[in-house]
Amino acid sequence: PALHPIHCPTVAMAPGATSARCVRHALLLSLGSVALVDGFAMASVHRPALARSSVSVGMNAARTFSIDISRVVEPAKKMVKLAKGEAHTERVSCSEFGGEDNEECMVLCDTEGCSIVGQTSTLKTLKIGIYFAMWFGLSTGYNIANKVRLNALALPWCHSAASLAVGSLFVSTLWATGARKAPKLSKDAILTLLPIAFCHSIGHIGAVVSAGAGAVSFTQIVKASEPVFTCGLSALLLGVRVSPMVAASLVPIVFGVALASVSELSFTWLSFAGAMLSNLAFAARNIFSRVSMDKPKGENMTPENLFGVLTVMSFCFALPLALAIEGPRAAAMWAAATTKVAPAHIYRYTVSTGLYFYLYNEVAMLALNNVHPVTHAVANTIKRVVILLACVIIFRTPMTPVCMLGSAIAIIGSYFYSMAKSLDKVKKTAAVESDTESESEGDTESKASATTS
Repeated sequence: PALHPIHCPTVAMAPGATSARCVRHALLLSLGSVALVDGFAMASVHRPALARSSVSVGMNAARTFSIDISRVVEPAKKMVKLAKGEAHTERVSCSEFGGEDNEECMVLCDTEGCSIVGQTSTLKTLKIGIYFAMWFGLSTGYNIANKVRLNALALPWCHSAASLAVGSLFVSTLWATGARKAPKLSKDAILTLLPIAFCHSIGHIGAVVSAGAGAVSFTQIVKASEPVFTCGLSALLLGVRVSPMVAASLVPIVFGVALASVSELSFTWLSFAGAMLSNLAFAARNIFSRVSMDKPKGENMTPENLFGVLTVMSFCFALPLALAIEGPRAAAMWAAATTKVAPAHIYRYTVSTGLYFYLYNEVAMLALNNVHPVTHAVANTIKRVVILLACVIIFRTPMTPVCMLGSAIAIIGSYFYSMAKSLDKVKKTAAVESDTESESEGDTESKASATTS
């Protein structure tokens, strides 16, 4: 983006938030560089060891260079056409371009033909790596920017509503411009999503309140105990039995959070209560989502559009709550805050925080859709550690050795919880498949017996 600002636009006011076109452009530059180096290498291989004729050598070198440089120029031209909507991507066998028969390649095609971009497996690995890098970067940026604006203006309820407003405006722009196909919601679909959106709103508000009343690192530690609430509500409301392995993984989470809380130097009950409220709300959101799996949710409800709809609906809940709780003192606090920092500073961090929050959640869903749940669980654990360390370093948050130990135990416990849940899913899937096979074999035997009779 720094080298090609015209062809690689980024989202305004959101450092690190990269558009899809920018990702495609960066991918083109990477692949183009590899192809260019490979082209020069091939040219050097074809160059004869001894020059028999200066004319023939020059002609051969020029011909070889022109053939190899086309491997860079042609995909670049088609990539530009792809951005304009004049080309499309296809998956074909690499054997059509001189590769192996068992390999699949991604090609760019237009009216003039197709050009190979690379192997599908390589491109998928690169895409997942970009997703994880953006997920970690955006989530860390959100937590830092959120704390900066809370330090400038201590109105967490209003800030929560503002973040959801920025996210709502961002996704609405995508729908209005046709960059993303807009969802269609029926009355039944809206009623289904209302409780999920309410819990999402309260969960976000609770986390912001916690970060405003204490250290961001402490909020992250307490947030690691969300699985405890999820298991408790699942057992209480849905009657879901918790396996011994999952139950055992909850013990280090509870112990680690308790140990970190009693030794936290910046501990406040408001910060602890806000994080716990967020855990409870997000656990309830998961329960409502599970209950509503078979209920109507509208048309074009991709995971990205579902999160966009929930963001818009959550803002509708957060705004009246913010006005009711912080509205009467908002003007006075704004006047006091703007005597210390410029209003532009607060505006800038409000917009960037809202974009960070929306984008990191959407990228997290894209990452989840492209990797195994176990891989996602490991990445989520690493992400929490990255956020905690970044906030401790940037805000110079003091942590006692006991608090560090408790934080490590809680985070490791959340990792084991994710692994145990994934193992449970694998066992349930295997059991269902086994039952299906048994029923199929039983039907086959019955038919064979009936035919014999």
